[in-house]
Amino acid sequence: MSKPATARYPQVAHRRDGIVMWTALCLGIGLFASSLLGYMLGFVVLPFGPHHFYAQVGGIALALFGLARWR
Repeated sequence: MSKPATARYPQVAHRRDGIVMWTALCLGIGLFASSLLGYMLGFVVLPFGPHHFYAQVGGIALALFGLARWR
Protein backbone atom coordinates (compact mmCIF):
# COMPACT_ATOMS: atom_id res chain seq x y z
CA MET A 1 0.00 0.00 0.00
CA SER A 2 1.40 3.41 -0.97
CA LYS A 3 1.77 6.35 1.38
CA PRO A 4 -0.52 9.38 1.08
CA ALA A 5 0.83 12.37 -0.84
CA THR A 6 1.47 14.39 2.32
CA ALA A 7 3.61 11.60 3.76
CA ARG A 8 5.63 11.32 0.53
CA TYR A 9 6.08 15.08 0.09
CA PRO A 10 5.98 16.83 3.50
CA GLN A 11 7.40 20.07 2.07
CA VAL A 12 4.34 20.42 -0.21
CA ALA A 13 1.97 20.01 2.76
CA HIS A 14 4.02 22.52 4.76
CA ARG A 15 3.92 25.08 1.92
CA ARG A 16 0.14 24.58 1.51
CA ASP A 17 -0.40 25.05 5.25
CA GLY A 18 1.63 28.25 5.11
CA ILE A 19 -0.47 29.61 2.24
CA VAL A 20 -3.71 28.74 4.06
CA MET A 21 -2.39 30.24 7.30
CA TRP A 22 -1.29 33.58 5.83
CA THR A 23 -4.41 33.90 3.67
CA ALA A 24 -6.81 33.24 6.56
CA LEU A 25 -4.84 35.47 8.92
CA CYS A 26 -4.71 38.43 6.51
CA LEU A 27 -8.36 38.10 5.47
CA GLY A 28 -9.46 37.79 9.10
CA ILE A 29 -7.54 40.82 10.27
CA GLY A 30 -8.70 42.80 7.23
CA LEU A 31 -12.36 41.86 7.73
CA PHE A 32 -12.24 42.66 11.43
CA ALA A 33 -10.45 45.98 10.89
CA SER A 34 -12.78 47.08 8.08
CA SER A 35 -15.88 46.23 10.09
CA LEU A 36 -14.48 48.09 13.10
CA LEU A 37 -13.83 51.14 10.92
CA GLY A 38 -17.30 50.73 9.41
CA TYR A 39 -18.78 50.76 12.87
CA MET A 40 -16.89 53.90 13.84
CA LEU A 41 -17.41 55.80 10.58
CA GLY A 42 -20.91 54.62 9.73
CA PHE A 43 -20.52 52.56 6.55
CA VAL A 44 -21.72 48.97 6.06
CA VAL A 45 -19.12 46.30 5.19
CA LEU A 46 -21.45 43.32 4.69
CA PRO A 47 -24.95 44.01 3.37
CA PHE A 48 -26.55 41.34 5.55
CA GLY A 49 -24.84 42.57 8.73
CA PRO A 50 -25.56 46.26 9.22
CA HIS A 51 -24.61 46.05 12.90
CA HIS A 52 -21.11 44.69 12.05
CA PHE A 53 -21.48 41.70 14.37
CA TYR A 54 -21.04 39.00 11.70
CA ALA A 55 -18.05 40.72 10.11
CA GLN A 56 -16.27 41.12 13.43
CA VAL A 57 -16.96 37.56 14.58
CA GLY A 58 -16.06 36.19 11.14
CA GLY A 59 -12.84 38.21 11.08
CA ILE A 60 -11.78 36.98 14.50
CA ALA A 61 -12.68 33.38 13.54
CA LEU A 62 -10.59 33.59 10.36
CA ALA A 63 -7.66 35.13 12.21
CA LEU A 64 -7.80 32.45 14.91
CA PHE A 65 -8.04 29.73 12.24
CA GLY A 66 -4.91 31.15 10.63
CA LEU A 67 -3.08 31.35 13.95
CA ALA A 68 -4.05 27.75 14.74
CA ARG A 69 -2.10 26.65 11.65
CA TRP A 70 1.07 28.48 12.76
CA ARG A 71 4.11 26.20 12.76
